[in-house]
Amino acid sequence: MTNRVRARFRSNQILALILFVLMYAMCARPAPAQTPAQPPEPPPRMEASAQFTFLDTHGNTSSQSLGAGGEAVWRPDPWTYAAKAIFAQTESDDELSARSFDGIFRASRALSPRLSAYGQYDFLRDVFAGVEQRHVIEGGLSYLAVDTRPHRLRLDAGLGYLFERRPEDEQFDSATLSLGAGYRLEISRTSEFTYEPRFLLTLADADAWKFDQDVALVVAVNTFLSLKLSHILRYSAQPPAGFENTDTIMAISLVAKMKRPR
Repeated sequence: MTNRVRARFRSNQILALILFVLMYAMCARPAPAQTPAQPPEPPPRMEASAQFTFLDTHGNTSSQSLGAGGEAVWRPDPWTYAAKAIFAQTESDDELSARSFDGIFRASRALSPRLSAYGQYDFLRDVFAGVEQRHVIEGGLSYLAVDTRPHRLRLDAGLGYLFERRPEDEQFDSATLSLGAGYRLEISRTSEFTYEPRFLLTLADADAWKFDQDVALVVAVNTFLSLKLSHILRYSAQPPAGFENTDTIMAISLVAKMKRPR
């Protein structure tokens, strides 16, 4: 069994664990009383989190996986600023087999209780996927379609520009059309499920479209620490020659989170 097959097998195991925990938590959640839906609580003015992941495997093969990330959100009405970064690295038999860095910054301004305008910058570096640098700048509108506990659903649509540097000085750039969403399910007062898909259509070459998704289940250990099970997928319909279409990152992380109420 090759290292790639073993890695995919471990990824499938973790994904199955995420789905099992999610279904168990939803089934174990007590049925709500027949009362009117409660209005959502206002989000904190500021919140920040940091996460760390480490996996060390020995036996027939030796591998080490390291992950780190952080997220910060600041909400000075009517603006919201959000930044997020994720680093992941894997070594197999003392040889580096994967390393990526992904960052995003987003600024949005509320136009109404449900509609907002946003500007966003994405950066990706993943040499093992054939991406030395990817920059995406876009602006658009975001609509809060559902905001009734325990559900929250945001829909995004935007236009932008992509520039990508690939191996051997190959470059690709295009205007883009993006469609995205952000879904949050409050399973209980101490756990939540989130799903964030994003489709990016490159207008210069429609066959080179891209799709990303981030799935996570977070369960609080106490008021400061949480356990996070996550799955990140990146798909490119036309990757550079010699590279595969799909890359995934599976992780179980310890998360430290701080909040500052309004």
